[in-house]
Amino acid sequence: MTGDTAAAAAAERVAGVAGELAVRVTRYEAQRDHRAVFAYTYFRLTSDLAAGLRTNNLSFTAPDWVADLSVSLAAAYFTAMDAIDTWLGLVPDARSRPGREVRSADLPETVPRPWRDVYAASTVRHSYVLEEVLFSMMAHMSYDLPLALRALATHADVHHRIADFHRMNDLLASSIDVVQDEIAARYCRRLHSLDRVFVHDDELFTSYGIRVARGMAWFNCDRLLDPDASAEAMGSISRSTAAFIAEFRSPDDWRRRHAFRVLRALVPSRRQWPTSPSTPADVGTVR
Repeated sequence: MTGDTAAAAAAERVAGVAGELAVRVTRYEAQRDHRAVFAYTYFRLTSDLAAGLRTNNLSFTAPDWVADLSVSLAAAYFTAMDAIDTWLGLVPDARSRPGREVRSADLPETVPRPWRDVYAASTVRHSYVLEEVLFSMMAHMSYDLPLALRALATHADVHHRIADFHRMNDLLASSIDVVQDEIAARYCRRLHSLDRVFVHDDELFTSYGIRVARGMAWFNCDRLLDPDASAEAMGSISRSTAAFIAEFRSPDDWRRRHAFRVLRALVPSRRQWPTSPSTPADVGTVR
């Protein structure tokens, strides 16, 4: 298989992931489910990865491995969301009463702990769009990604793929500003105003933040592969999302902590939804 053919085949596999994400965006938006915001973010970034593979401007040396990682990573996310959906089906009040706050401990252990923490955080009164993106990105990059890398490492040594992993970081990081603008237009036109309020806490939603978070995931994959470090690493990546949420919502600086509490009490989330039901085609075209 030639390089161009391999890249095209890899692009189609990643486009398939984007298509499944588009379906979920449609469903979450129809249900007014807060998970739509991150699903759309993930859809857009995956679409850009598919486009990057199709043109192969970054000269991926192993596009099939890039696709493998994308598919493995998405599978972890889909499994977690499906487990939440199963729980919601058993506890219909959790969806029918949007004012009801859910605790992380309310969700079953079939949902990985970081995603339990994220879902519970999204039910807090006046949860903001920016928070939902940041908390979900934290769970996906600090927990799902090192586990996906470890899964690939059981079949082959991933260390010689670090150049392609870095190329992925470059591509995704270069997309984040445009994606943030699209999220603001779709879900929260005042996102950039809130962005200024949270300016010290939203570094994850930047090109620099994407690179750092994914670099840390690579490091934690190495820890997971080391028998002497794996248990501690697993505990660390399981706890990190809850710690991030706590620090974001209750920062160490008492003045900022007080300001955030006042803000949450007084300022509505200002979330908006598309005016008509979306279809995968409406959500966007895989580039």
